[in-house]
Amino acid sequence: MKNKSLWPLFKILASNNFSLGTFFEGFKKGVKGILKNLLVIVLILYFVVVAGGMYITLMNLLGNGLLNTGDIEKMPIIVIFSAFCLVLFFGFVSAATNYYTGCGEEQFLAMPLKPVEIFGAKVGVTAITDASLGAVVVIVGSIIYGIKAGLVTKPLFYVGMLVTTCAIVSISLFLIYGLMLLFLLICPKLRKRNILTGVATVLIFIFVCCYSFLSSQMSMTLDMNAGADAPLVQMIRNWAGKVPFLMIFADAISGKILPMLLMVAITLVFIFGIVPVFAPGYIKTLNGFSDIKSKKISKAKAQDVINRNVKTNTVFSTLFTRDLRTMFREPSFFANGPLMLIILPVIMLLSGGISFLMTSKENLASVMNQLQMLFLQMEPAQMLSFKHYATLILAAICIFMGNCTSVAATSFSREGKALYDLKAMPIECDTIVLVKFWHAFMYCIFAVVIMSLYFIGAVALFNIPLTVSEICSMLLKACIVTMLVSLVLIFTEMFIDTVNPKLQWENPTAAFKQNVNAVVSSFISMGVVALFVVMMIFFPKTNLGILMIAGIFLVIAAPLGFLYFKYAVKRIPKM
Repeated sequence: MKNKSLWPLFKILASNNFSLGTFFEGFKKGVKGILKNLLVIVLILYFVVVAGGMYITLMNLLGNGLLNTGDIEKMPIIVIFSAFCLVLFFGFVSAATNYYTGCGEEQFLAMPLKPVEIFGAKVGVTAITDASLGAVVVIVGSIIYGIKAGLVTKPLFYVGMLVTTCAIVSISLFLIYGLMLLFLLICPKLRKRNILTGVATVLIFIFVCCYSFLSSQMSMTLDMNAGADAPLVQMIRNWAGKVPFLMIFADAISGKILPMLLMVAITLVFIFGIVPVFAPGYIKTLNGFSDIKSKKISKAKAQDVINRNVKTNTVFSTLFTRDLRTMFREPSFFANGPLMLIILPVIMLLSGGISFLMTSKENLASVMNQLQMLFLQMEPAQMLSFKHYATLILAAICIFMGNCTSVAATSFSREGKALYDLKAMPIECDTIVLVKFWHAFMYCIFAVVIMSLYFIGAVALFNIPLTVSEICSMLLKACIVTMLVSLVLIFTEMFIDTVNPKLQWENPTAAFKQNVNAVVSSFISMGVVALFVVMMIFFPKTNLGILMIAGIFLVIAAPLGFLYFKYAVKRIPKM
């Protein structure tokens, strides 16, 4: 059975996430387009160098340890596990944000298309745009394994590596879409975009909990200096003994025929078996997402509504509520924005909490006693230095958390074509700008509140000898510095989006993922945080140093904010 429409559908859906054609077209649009593309390339290279370098280093050290124990054939287990976790995480986010976009599904259903073509294209986009990172992890880790095990000269090794990669991606996609379909088929009431966002958030939290638990275990076993005796090496050997089927994947990567055939079978079953079976269910779950249902009310209820006093809110309050609801109701906006602010504290809490709980009572008591002795033996000058660094480190974390959402960098881009409706209303432009500013600034306030609670908890947990007044003073100084630095970042990012908003998009995901403003804001945030760290190191380690940092950013933020608001009010009518 031929599915001639599968490839065109795939190209349409994939173009909403990333289009190579559009990317290369940017080089033909003059200096502006070339600079945009170069920024994207630099960001990709930065990620490859930093994340890739850490992963390669870890795999190399792990391979040496397993080679010394004679268990090098077990190394693919950790490679496969790492890839599987990455594909599940990014795949769940992609499935949640692109399961139903409201931009094209109805048209596809009205066309003479087969369910397998629509669903196959959807799965293909997830596999290419999100699961590809897991494939890279498998390939890079397998090559390191091949070098350690002396398999790089065997052709079957490369075949095994590719078929295992396809199998891992297939299993991950099966779990991702299987869970999504299960939720939506069993409970049709979940077929709402805002509820789907909540379901996706729960699934991501489950993944974060599992990942934090395992990463906390690994963080305690990463003493690679021990070589063959390193705890992580021993842990992998135990995994292989307790879960024998994991060695099937390892054997497939090693080039063994039967495991390789099993990997091929898994991939084929998913493509030609699971996808056609899931396709009708996917089409069925689309019914209800955009249905508008009305409920009749009684005559007495109608009269009660008529007689009820009507309360109105201010224009600012109404617009702010609208902007906030749009952010939280649109899965792609929420997943790429506020969700990061929610996940980061959870990861820190789970990682630290699990490590704390898994530490033996003897070791824990020893660590607590050492910390208390360290603080008690500090001289006044050392204690002042500790409070200084603790205040600024707390501020740096708050700055990062509050500005990692890209809300300011997509202030007007998120409106899309709705901006024309907004401009047509009798609303002052300065009100629109204020709403966008306070929406972005709100996350910085939340970050300060969350990290202040974390800091108070850490002081109580580790019995740090700080008085209530000292704690309040440190939190106040961290809050002031965070707000001033965040003002500079928000004004700068909003200025970039005001100058060049991305208003032409069909899939809401494009407002974030295909928006070069978000890329530029990432570099600006990294640069400002780096500048902040430099100031923290070289400025006086007293209140004078904090005052100097706050003063510098205040001097930058005040005129920058004044000029931005003045420019934005004139720019909005021309967008």
